[in-house]
Amino acid sequence: MRLGMFFILVFAVFSSVAGFYDDFSDNDISDWEVSCLYAEWTAEDYMAQAQNAVNCATLLAPVSGEFEDCVVTARTRAIHVCGVAARMYDQDTGVCAYVSPDYDLARIRRISNGSVSTIYNTIYADFPSGVWYDLTFTCIGDSLNFLIEVPSTEQQWEFSAIDPNPVPGRVGLMTADEYHAYWDWFSVSPGAGSADSTMISWMYTDDTALGNGNMAFEAGEEAALYLQLLNPESTPLVNVFAILQSLTPEIIVNDNYDEFGNIPIGGMSWGTGGYSIEAPTSTPENQTYSMQLTVFADGGYSQVVEFTLPVGCGIECDVESGIEEWSWGAVESGWLDNWHISSTRNHTTSGTQSFKCGDTGAGDYDNHLFSAITSPLLNIPLGGDISFWTWIDAQIPLDNSGIPALDGGLLQYGRCGTWIDLEPSGGYPYQIIPSSTGPFADGTGVFSGQSGWSQWVVTIPDSLAGPGQIRFVFGSDDTGTREGLYVDDIHIQGSVGIENPEYRESSIPSLSAYPNPFMESLKFILTGIPMGEVTIEIFDLAGRLVESSELSIPGEIRTLIWNGQNIPAGIYIARVCILGSKDVMLHIVKLD
Repeated sequence: MRLGMFFILVFAVFSSVAGFYDDFSDNDISDWEVSCLYAEWTAEDYMAQAQNAVNCATLLAPVSGEFEDCVVTARTRAIHVCGVAARMYDQDTGVCAYVSPDYDLARIRRISNGSVSTIYNTIYADFPSGVWYDLTFTCIGDSLNFLIEVPSTEQQWEFSAIDPNPVPGRVGLMTADEYHAYWDWFSVSPGAGSADSTMISWMYTDDTALGNGNMAFEAGEEAALYLQLLNPESTPLVNVFAILQSLTPEIIVNDNYDEFGNIPIGGMSWGTGGYSIEAPTSTPENQTYSMQLTVFADGGYSQVVEFTLPVGCGIECDVESGIEEWSWGAVESGWLDNWHISSTRNHTTSGTQSFKCGDTGAGDYDNHLFSAITSPLLNIPLGGDISFWTWIDAQIPLDNSGIPALDGGLLQYGRCGTWIDLEPSGGYPYQIIPSSTGPFADGTGVFSGQSGWSQWVVTIPDSLAGPGQIRFVFGSDDTGTREGLYVDDIHIQGSVGIENPEYRESSIPSLSAYPNPFMESLKFILTGIPMGEVTIEIFDLAGRLVESSELSIPGEIRTLIWNGQNIPAGIYIARVCILGSKDVMLHIVKLD
C-alpha cells in the first residue's frame, strides 16, 4: 500500500473591514435610499424589486461610509437592464455596470446627474433571458472590472474599463427603462485585500513533462504554473506562501502550495516550486477558467487574488462570429475611444464586418484618442505568429518626407497588466513625429498614412509563450483627423508540440477541495481513484489522530464533506490511503 499525503494548514486570519450584505429576507428596504430617476421600489417574496423604471433608477444601500475601492456583488434578473451602481456621490453621479438580456450587451457606464451617460466599455454576447445573473463589479483606483456569471447555464463573461474620475461614493442596485427587475441579494466589501489580481505580476505555464511541450495549457494536459508575486503593501511581507484553488470543476489543481520567501515593499518574488494544474480531455478549449490564490505572510496577513487561466491554443477571429469576448475602451483616463464593430469595410470572403477605430458613421475619428480593442485571454504557443489584415487612413504631415506620422496604430501583447509593443516583420511603415500631442512617444513605430487591405505577420518571442492577450491600439493628436483603422481576419498559430506518451490522464489520481480557504466545512473531491475503499486520516502535528473517514462509494470520482468547525487553530496533516496508487498532496487553509 502506498500512502498519499496532503496537508491542511489552519491559521487565524485578521478580520477585514466590515462590508454590507442584504438578502431581503425581511421584505424591508425602508432604510435604502432612492436615487436618480423614477422606479417603483418594493421588497416582496424575499427580493428587492423595481418596476416601471425610467432611464436610470438606483437604490442606494444603507452602508455606513463611502467606498472608492470596493467589490459590489448581486444576484439579479430583468428583461431589459439589471445591474449595480458604485461611487455614487452628489448630484446622483457615479458609475454602473449592467447586463441587458434583450439587447444582448453588457456595459460599464457613467451615471451623471441621475441619467446614464458616457459608455466606458461594452461587450456583445448572447445573454440568456429569464435567468439569474451573478454580477461582480470591482472598482480599484481607476480600474473597473465587471464579471458576469449565469449559475444555471455555467456561462461567464468578463471585461474592464477605466474610470476617469475615481472618487468615494455609495453603492446600490441599478436598472434602466425596466418593466420589472429583481435582486435576490446584494453585498459590498472593501476593495483592499480582495479580488486584486495585480498582486500577480507575471505567470507562465510549462507543459513539457505531461503535455505536448508548446507552453500552451490545453485539454488533456497537466502543466506546471509558475507565479511571480508583487508586494503592493506599505510594509515588507515575510515568509510568504500561497494556496491555489480552482473555482471550476474543469480545472484540477494537483499541487496547490508554493512559497515565495520575503518580499520587500514594491518588490517581486517567484515561487520556489510552482503549482501543478490539470485540464482533463473533457475540458472545453478556447475558454477561460476562474482561479483563486490566497496569499499569507507573517503577522496575520492574507490577500485573496482572483484571476483566470485560458485552456486551448491560439485564436481565429474573422469579426463575423466569436467576438463576444473582445472588449474595447480608453487605454488611460483622460483619453477618448472610437473602437467598435463596423460594417463599412470588410476583408473576410463573404463577410460583412471588421473592427474599426473611427466614426460609427461616415465621419472621421476623434482627436485625442488613446484606445484599444483587446482580445480575450488566450494561450500563445512556442513559435507563435499573429497574422492580421488592416485598412488605414490616418493623419501624416502634409510635407510627407520620410516616414513621419501624426496619428496611427500598433499591436501589443499583454500579461498580468504589463503591455509590450510588438513589431511586424519588416517593421512599422511610419514613426510618430517629435513633440506630438498624441499618446505615443517620439519615434514610436505605427501603422499610418493611407493603405488598402494589407496583411501583417508578427512573430511572438518564445519568452512570451503562454497565457496572455493581444490588443490593437490607436492614438491621435489634438488636431486633424481621417477615416481611421480597420482590422480583420486575426489568426494566431504556432507549434502544436509533441505529445508525451508517458501522460495518461486516467492513471493520475488527483485531490481537490472547495472552498479553499474554508471556515467550517469543505468538500474533498478525489478523481482517478481505483475501485475499493479509500481512507482519509487527519492528524495534528503531534501525530494524534483527529478523524478518519472511509470513502467506499464506487466510481473514479468520490467526494467527502469534512466538518472542521470544531478544530482549533493549527496545522493539520491528512493522509490518504490509496491501494496501489501514487501519492497525492494538497494544502488547505481554514480561516478563523
